[in-house]
Amino acid sequence: MMAVEETAYRACILCIEDEAALLADVEEELTAAGYRVLTATNARQALQHLETRRPELVLCDVMLESDEGQDGYSLHRHVRERFPELADSPFILLTALGHRDAVLRAKLEGVDDYLVKPVDYDLLLATIKARLAQVRRLRREVARRDDFLTRMDRVFGPLPGAVLLSDGAGQLLYANAQAQVLAQQGVWASGRQGQIVWPDTGQASQAALQRSLLELSRSAEGERRLVVLEQRGSGSLLVGLSCLEPRGDARCEHVVALYLCAAQSRSLPSREALRLMYGLTPTEARLALLLARGLRSEEVAETMAISASTVAFHLRNVFAKVGVTRQVDLVARILALGWAVPDLCWMEGERQPCELG
Repeated sequence: MMAVEETAYRACILCIEDEAALLADVEEELTAAGYRVLTATNARQALQHLETRRPELVLCDVMLESDEGQDGYSLHRHVRERFPELADSPFILLTALGHRDAVLRAKLEGVDDYLVKPVDYDLLLATIKARLAQVRRLRREVARRDDFLTRMDRVFGPLPGAVLLSDGAGQLLYANAQAQVLAQQGVWASGRQGQIVWPDTGQASQAALQRSLLELSRSAEGERRLVVLEQRGSGSLLVGLSCLEPRGDARCEHVVALYLCAAQSRSLPSREALRLMYGLTPTEARLALLLARGLRSEEVAETMAISASTVAFHLRNVFAKVGVTRQVDLVARILALGWAVPDLCWMEGERQPCELG
């Protein structure tokens, strides 16, 4: 008899068999091998177990004579449809039918494995051990990916700008909230196979981006690139790329961050953040943000209900405090601050979010 590896946790197996003697023998073998065993002689009993328990594996006879119209195949379908939490629990059929058509049907039904009676207990235990080991590997991989996404969201989630994470093949790994807004606006999309798609971008630009993604995924951490995607009818999309940490899988590829800058994703700091950064007055901060949003001086004057000379006066003060002499440099500084500083609208003591305009 093959014993399971010594662990602090003993896997639970649900065994469904209408032959009482065989069910007792299987239970004895599985228990002796170190597993916890739930037994059922029909589908109704099995479903009662599943209402309160989550077995790591289900072993089921194909022919369940005591259940009218219910066999192992129909029970398998019912479990997969009704109990999504058991999606990664292997379902193994046990049957006296060993011919090709029976095995083929089991495969087409999506059954995880198929063992033929009379039961070879060494083969049964080896199959169960292998299937459970496979489940553990998959669960570890899912946990690793969940941990990775959680860490990435802590870093990129608060940023005001749009960020995507990708592998070298262009597969989407993560998109922060700002990037998801751009997806809704049609700037990018997630394809059927999970790859990042750029609907309005020419083939030459897409090819250049794909080359950069592949090269950066094999580069040293910290390497950077800049790619301009020419978009049909909507100007250019600036994509900054940086090489992050390795994914940790067998390919050892690095994750690549894509920082998107488009007219739709112009990142602006909150008025309070801008005021605190450069010591501006509330009026100066509002004026600077309006300019960064693309308004001309006369439009700023109209929006703020002040004269052109007053706009010029405030603008000179803003230039002096920020340390620039041209409006284009002022806008560049504000946009850079927007990328670097999360929203500070909800300051201590405030009850309402800050207004940009």
